Amino acid sequence: MAGPQTLGRYQIEKVLGKGAMGVVYQALDPKLHRQVAIKTILISQLDEETAKDFSMRFVREAHAVARLNHPNIVQVYDFGEESGLAYLVMEFIRGKELKSSLTGNQPLDRAQCVRIMCELLDALDFAHDAGVIHRDIKPANVMLDSQGRTKLTDFGVARLTDADRTNAERTQAGTMVGTPAYMSPEQVQGHKVDRRTDIFSAGIILYQFLTGQKPFVGEGAWTVAKKIILEEPPMPSSLNVGIPPEFDRVVAKALAKNPDQRFATARDFARALRRVSEGKPAFDEEETMVVAPPGNRTQTLAPTPTPTQPHSPAPSQTSQSRTSGEMELEFWRSIKDSEDPHDFELYVRQFPQGVYASLAARKVARLRGLPGAEDSGTRPAERTADGTRLHKGAQRAEADAKAMQETETRTRPAVDRTVKLARTASPEAEPESVPAGKKGPMLAMAILLLLAVAGGAAYLFLIKPSPPAATAPGIAAQEKAKSQAAEKARLAAEAQARAEAQARRDAEAKSQREAELQAQRDAEAKARRDTELQARREAGLKAQADAELQATRNAAAKAKREAELKAQAAAEARAARDAEAKAKREAEAQAKRDAQAQARREADARAQKEAEAKAKLAGESALWDSIKASNNAEDFQKYLNLYPAGRNADRARKRLAVLEKARLDEQKRAEREKAAAERGAQRTEADKRKAAIVVPTF
Repeated sequence: MAGPQTLGRYQIEKVLGKGAMGVVYQALDPKLHRQVAIKTILISQLDEETAKDFSMRFVREAHAVARLNHPNIVQVYDFGEESGLAYLVMEFIRGKELKSSLTGNQPLDRAQCVRIMCELLDALDFAHDAGVIHRDIKPANVMLDSQGRTKLTDFGVARLTDADRTNAERTQAGTMVGTPAYMSPEQVQGHKVDRRTDIFSAGIILYQFLTGQKPFVGEGAWTVAKKIILEEPPMPSSLNVGIPPEFDRVVAKALAKNPDQRFATARDFARALRRVSEGKPAFDEEETMVVAPPGNRTQTLAPTPTPTQPHSPAPSQTSQSRTSGEMELEFWRSIKDSEDPHDFELYVRQFPQGVYASLAARKVARLRGLPGAEDSGTRPAERTADGTRLHKGAQRAEADAKAMQETETRTRPAVDRTVKLARTASPEAEPESVPAGKKGPMLAMAILLLLAVAGGAAYLFLIKPSPPAATAPGIAAQEKAKSQAAEKARLAAEAQARAEAQARRDAEAKSQREAELQAQRDAEAKARRDTELQARREAGLKAQADAELQATRNAAAKAKREAELKAQAAAEARAARDAEAKAKREAEAQAKRDAQAQARREADARAQKEAEAKAKLAGESALWDSIKASNNAEDFQKYLNLYPAGRNADRARKRLAVLEKARLDEQKRAEREKAAAERGAQRTEADKRKAAIVVPTF
C-alpha cells in the first residue's frame, strides 16, 4: 500500500523508518522551503481508547517540546491529524542514533563520550528547569547529527510537572512508562517520578559508554526490574581496568537506588563528569556522597503495611488496581516455575494480598523443606491482560479470607486449648508465636500430640494390673471414677479432634472445590474466547480468501483498466503538479528578475541624480570662483539666474546690490560731471560771445 503524498501542507519525499504502529517520513515544508521529519501513527486501525491515548501522546510531545528551545533538543514545528493519521512535524536531523554507536564495532573515545554525556545532561537540565520530565532516556532517543552534536528526541512519554497541564495530560501514579532496561527503581514500582528519574537513566547510558554493556540485564522484563530494585551492578573499573576509580563514584551516585542519594540536578551530574575527565576528584571535599551498600539495602518492590496501616486501598491505590494486577500477573508468570524460594518470598512481599500469595507461601515452605508444604495441586487460573479476571479473583480472595477469619474466630478457643495441651505434653515445643502460614501444620501436630497423650493414658490404664482383691471398696470406686474420667476426657478429646479435623478438611475441600471450579470456569471461558477468536479469525480469513478469489475472477480486466486510469490520473496529476511547480518557479524567477531590473533602474536613477547634483555643484563652484572677484553685476546676475538656491546665492545677491549701488552712484556722479561740464561749456560759450562783441571807437 502506497503511503500518502502529502500530510497537511508537507510534501512526503521518502520513508526514514517503519514501526509496528506508524512510519517516519522525510518531507518538505514548501512554505519555508526546509526539510522536516514527520512521525505518524495510524490511529484509524486502533480501538477508540488506544487511538485517544496515542493522540494524547502526540499532543503531549508537541506541547512538551514546543517549550524547549535548546541546541541539544530536537525542535517540534507542528502536529495534526489527517485521514486517520496523527502526525508530528519535527526538525530533520542528518545523523544517526546513539544506539548504533554504542553497539557498533568502533568504540568512542572517552573524551567524546564525556562530551556527548555532558550535552545530553545540559539538554535534560534545560528541560527539567522548564518543568518537563522525559521519562524514557535511552540511546535510541538520542541522536548524533552530522557534526557529532547530541540531539535529545522523543518526548512522547514526557510528563509536564507544572500546573498548566490539564487533568487529561497527567499520567496517573502507579503506571510504568519507559523502557525496562533504562528505568529507575521508582519507575519500576510505579511511584512518583521527578528529574532524578532521568538522571538514573542517563547514568545507565554512561555505564554503557564506560563498559560496553548495560548494568542490569536478564532474560525477562521482571528479572531486569528485580535487579534494578535490589541489586548493585559491578563497578565500571572492574569491567574496564582503564577506567579511573573516580568514574565509579560518578556512576554509583547516578545509579543510587534512593533518589535522595543521586545527583540533585543534571547540571551537578555534568559538573562531576567534567571534573573527572579533567583528572580532578568527582566531588569537592565538602560534598558528601552517601550510597547505601548492597548489604544494607532494605528497599522492596512495594511497601509492606505496618500494624498501624490498614490494608484497605487508598483512593490513589484504587486507580492503580488494573496496573497492579497486570504487574502481579507478569511477575507470577516469570517466577512460577522457579526453584528459588527467594523469588516466591519476593512475590509475597510485593503482593501480600495477591491471588497467588498462599500458593507462593506453600512453594516457599516446600522449597525450604518446612512441614505442611504439600501443594494442594490447585493453581489459580491466570488472568487476561486487562486485569478483569484478577479483579474478580481478588474479590474471591477477600471473601475467602473473611470466611476463614470467621471460622478461625469460632474455633480459636478449641484450637488454643489443643495447642496448650500439646505444649504441656511436649515441653520442648517452641513457645514463640507461630507464623500465619504454618498454623495449619502446627495445629495438626498439636492434635496428633494430644491424641498420643490421651492414647498413652488409656493404654496405661488398660494394661495396669487389677488391684488386689483385698483392696478396700472405697479405693476401687475411686480408681473406677478416675478411669471413667480419663476415658471420658479421651473420648471428648478424640471427638473434638475429629470435629476440628473434619471442619478443616471440609474447609480445605470447599476451598479446593471453589478454586478448581473457578479454575475450570476460567479455563472454559478462556477456551471459549480462544475458540470464538479462532473461529472469527478462520471465518475472516476464509471470507477474505473467497472475496479475493471472486475479485480476482471478476475484475481482471477491470483491474487493468483501473490501473491504466490510475496511472494516467497519476501522470496527469504529476504533470499538473510539475506544471504548477514550473509555473510557480517561472513566476518566482520572473518576479525576481523584475525586482532586480527595478532595483537596477532605481539605482541608475539615483546614480544619475547624484552625478547631476555633483556636476551641478562642480559647475556652481567653478562659476563662483570665476566671478567672485568681478566687478561686473551681470556676472553675479547670471550666477543667480543659474543657481538661485546655490551655496553662494546670498553672497552673489549682496555683491550684486553693492555693484548696483556703485553703478548708480557712478551714474549720478557722471550726470553731475556732465551737468557741470555743460554749465562750464555754457559759460565758456558766453564768454566767447562776450569776447566777440566789437565795441565801436568814437
